Amino acid sequence: MAETLELELAGEPVCLLADRALYWPARRRLLIADLHLGKGDTFRAAGIAVPTGGTAHDLARLAALLAQTGARSLWILGDFLHARRNAVVDAAWRGFGNAHRSVAMAVVPGNHDRAFDAEAAGVERLPEGTVDGPFEFRHLPPAHDGPLHVLCGHLHPVLSLPAAAGRHPLFWLRPACTVLPAFSAFTGGHPIPRGDSHGSVLCDGRQLLRLP
Repeated sequence: MAETLELELAGEPVCLLADRALYWPARRRLLIADLHLGKGDTFRAAGIAVPTGGTAHDLARLAALLAQTGARSLWILGDFLHARRNAVVDAAWRGFGNAHRSVAMAVVPGNHDRAFDAEAAGVERLPEGTVDGPFEFRHLPPAHDGPLHVLCGHLHPVLSLPAAAGRHPLFWLRPACTVLPAFSAFTGGHPIPRGDSHGSVLCDGRQLLRLP
């Protein structure tokens, strides 16, 4: 079982999960951002050789998180798709949805979701800026702080540490905004300056590290 970290955001208990997800116990809701279904297919269609199986791998991780948390709803904060839909992605998502019929699923569309069809995907489409409790749910981080704590994605935040090789996905915790790491394992990252990462949480799929 992946390591978890319980903390409060806007006075509300939440749980960060090492495999790049956030769980909100009060709503029994699992939240992820930047799923980017079909990214590998898009690259291969463009003649770029990348490994197959990325979509199946990410959906298997997501299924494991739903089982771990017992979540009754799943919200995806943007970039459900990477580009155009295709038969492989549609079939993979349909199989995932059929296996989790008891989970209410919703998507806040992101900048990559021009081909997103909520009805075809069997999910609810939520507008940018949807509010529930003390949170505002978005894909894009807001330009300015508002009265609610924002949960969002889009940036794919990562951080490099001197004592650890490579760049690590990051829950970028700020006073009025939490940016979730990209859920897709096949994504780049936006480096967060060390001076802006105080109190944030690194995740590597197995462990979480809260920064001072």
